[in-house]
Amino acid sequence: MFYHVALLQGVLNSATEKLLLDYYISRAEGIYYVYYKCLGKLPETFASKETSHYLAAVEALADYQQAREKLSFVANWLISNKNECGSWDLGTSVKDGVYFPLADSWRGKELRISDCTERISNLLQKIT
Repeated sequence: MFYHVALLQGVLNSATEKLLLDYYISRAEGIYYVYYKCLGKLPETFASKETSHYLAAVEALADYQQAREKLSFVANWLISNKNECGSWDLGTSVKDGVYFPLADSWRGKELRISDCTERISNLLQKIT
């Protein structure tokens, strides 16, 4: 399923792309290899590895032309989870060697927050 998402960007007409995005957002099994739950249901705990996997699935859909419209609920959720400093922190559990860390080290909390903020900011630029 992930391969279809990756390979079909920029290839589909508008009506087909809409159906594809609706399908992936509502599919109970999510996107294989990336996130195993329905994308239409937001993770219960923001600072979690589940959220990192959820973001990976949303990132896979974010380059579609209709992503802003279809993923606006994700953008609103991300914005509502900013901390008081205007940053995001997904916690230490997201360190997986694939998506995190972006920095060479997370010895300091500031680097983890910076990494999380960079990833989420980049995603928000695509879906807002």
